[in-house]
Amino acid sequence: MVLVSPFLFTLCIVFIFSLPSDTQNINAFMEKHIVKEGVETNCNQTIKDRNIRFKNNCKFRNTFIHDTNGKKVKEMCAGIVKSTFVISKEPLPLTDCLLMGRTARLPNCGYNQTRTTGIINITCENNYPVHFAGYKSGFCASYSPCALIVITVFLLSQILLSATR
Repeated sequence: MVLVSPFLFTLCIVFIFSLPSDTQNINAFMEKHIVKEGVETNCNQTIKDRNIRFKNNCKFRNTFIHDTNGKKVKEMCAGIVKSTFVISKEPLPLTDCLLMGRTARLPNCGYNQTRTTGIINITCENNYPVHFAGYKSGFCASYSPCALIVITVFLLSQILLSATR
């Protein structure tokens, strides 16, 4: 049996919990994921200008949130101190950038881009966003199109029912 001094054991515990997490700081988050609202974003140029990469390779995917100065995203994190996963209450405008060809290498990173809206998933720490976890897109990401579909289907079913009587 190996004996470990209480001091050494405590020191190891403190060291383990002081290691950096997979999250980034607010400035890195803003640089990687926030662009001005209402402005068309060119994935190739923005990713190159901001030097966004993954371990000195082209980043496979990056999503930009159209939120001038990150106001809406920062509001999502207000009052959150401990690392917490947060989902937006409403869809936000996004530009999703997907690398063309898995073999692309710096500096030749070419991206297909899609303008969309989606419910975003982020990690908040110390009142700020620190990690973009992804988004859920689609026609029903905002409630109004889904409500229109439900109402239309209901009205059509009522018309069809009344026509068969």
